[in-house]
Amino acid sequence: MYFAAVSGDPALIPKSLSALISLAGRQQLTLACLLGSVIALFVPLLSFILGSIVECLIRGEGHAGEQQSVSWILPNLHEYLPNKLSILGQVSVLLGAELLLLFTVAVLLYFFYRSIQQAAILFEVELIKTLRRQAKVLATARTLAAQETALTDCLEYHLPRVRLCASRWWKTYPRHLVQIIACVLLGVLIQPMLGLLTMLAAAFVAMVYRFLDRMRRTSLPVVRERAAQQRTELTALCLEGPLLESVHDESAVDHRFNEELAHYQRDATKSLTSSAWKSPCLIVIASGLAVLFLFVASVQILGEESQFSVAGALTFSLCFLGAAASAYRLQASFRELQTIGTASGELERFLALQAPIVTGQNLKAMQRVSTSAQLDHVTLQDSHGRKLLENVSATFKPGMLIGVVASQRIQARALVELLMGFGRPVSGRLLFDGELVTDITPESIAHCAHWVAADGSIVTATVQDNLLSANGAQQGDLHEAIAKANLTETLQKLPDGLSTLITPGDDRLRADAAFRIGLARAAMTSASIIVIDEPAKHFELETEKRTLDAIRGLVHHSKITVVLPQRLSTLRNCEVVVMLHDHKVADCGTHADLLQRNELYRHVNYLRFNPFRSLPD
Repeated sequence: MYFAAVSGDPALIPKSLSALISLAGRQQLTLACLLGSVIALFVPLLSFILGSIVECLIRGEGHAGEQQSVSWILPNLHEYLPNKLSILGQVSVLLGAELLLLFTVAVLLYFFYRSIQQAAILFEVELIKTLRRQAKVLATARTLAAQETALTDCLEYHLPRVRLCASRWWKTYPRHLVQIIACVLLGVLIQPMLGLLTMLAAAFVAMVYRFLDRMRRTSLPVVRERAAQQRTELTALCLEGPLLESVHDESAVDHRFNEELAHYQRDATKSLTSSAWKSPCLIVIASGLAVLFLFVASVQILGEESQFSVAGALTFSLCFLGAAASAYRLQASFRELQTIGTASGELERFLALQAPIVTGQNLKAMQRVSTSAQLDHVTLQDSHGRKLLENVSATFKPGMLIGVVASQRIQARALVELLMGFGRPVSGRLLFDGELVTDITPESIAHCAHWVAADGSIVTATVQDNLLSANGAQQGDLHEAIAKANLTETLQKLPDGLSTLITPGDDRLRADAAFRIGLARAAMTSASIIVIDEPAKHFELETEKRTLDAIRGLVHHSKITVVLPQRLSTLRNCEVVVMLHDHKVADCGTHADLLQRNELYRHVNYLRFNPFRSLPD
């Protein structure tokens, strides 16, 4: 198969990714394989036709008795043309055939590149879906925040890199491999002995080049390291020269400096001139081969019983130039493909992560969290084994607005995701109403929690459908929830009110309107744990007050309400603020108390809410 070139070497693309390639782009890659092979055959064919045109022109000069055909094995093309055609007519027909073939190649190249790009995109799409499924599986064991870095790197860096390099390789293989074989075969049919000598010479040049390059690559790192060490020593001698002269004789210090300088000059010269041999060697070798080729070709052409013509020599040269160009393309593409080992390895490593399967007949189904959610010396790690939370203890109770602030936002996300049933601690205990999380079914915990996203989690639907999309939402609560979220005036301005079709990022839902739709949805749900991710964008005080009132409206004696505050007014209104720093709980209390007693909390507030500066997440 066409994709076997990639999947055949696990060091380049792992087997798990190769399976996705074969699954997603089998038809497109097969079509590209056929088109690429056909296009490769056109190169020697065009060379042969061009040689036939030259042969016709030579015959037209009256040298028909002295010159022979392009190849003594292959038939002459002019023999298949009508006899009544003149030399000019034959040349015109062959030129027309050449142009027609070139046009055909251009069309085939279009479909060839199109098929490869389609296969590459299908591979990327299939892998994106696979990564999403893997992230969903891992969410119940590792939280979403724990895999955020790895998943982001996979989607934004590793996957595009693998797709780009793989598509470039597919453009090269097997098209250029077939082109090498076809061109070499035609060259051998034109002149077997010269073709064999050319192949042996090319193999010899490649072996010499690889040997010299390997020697350079082996010694170069050592030379560069020595040069770096000597540069450091020279810097120290320049800085400490006067001090050394107060201890040693000035001539001794100068001698040491000059000695280090000479060593640095030697190694730096070796390092910078390590590739200087390439161009001269290639020029000498290429010139020698060209002279040898011209000499042998001249002997063959001028010989008394020559079966090698000027037209044959031209075709022979074009064929082996095409073979050399294809060999260079294959080597360059193969080297580029080798550079994606790290990216493909990271993709495979993420896909290979295993989430523990929660099974057991004694697991309980929790209907709601009534009294508390408690973290007792909890430690949580991300997908790379790095700590997100370390020895965290905190208690979240209903009836109050609890804020979670962290010097690194990902730590706050990890903590609230544990409250929503995503992830299990590496160590410590997570309890809901005194029950260990390991004794509760993950689905029931997730059913007890509701997430309010900063963008309101708007979907393409009517406003009413967006509001009623929450689990356990009831029609009778709709108008009350709209009033609590201060959405009445906003909805009245929409053309169809609750029946207005809205989309994510809708321009009509400005000034926290989309976020307040999410708050209204949360007010209608039966969830007992509500986590609010406040948007960071600031508006006028009146708008922010309406949003704060909507957040406060979600606080209920039967619900645990947690907010990730992005605005100072919201932080001030939290009854309890949990401050995370360096993966641990740095302090806990009201906003005013923390400002008074915690220097770190004051610093974070200054960076985040100072109007002249901003703290990036």
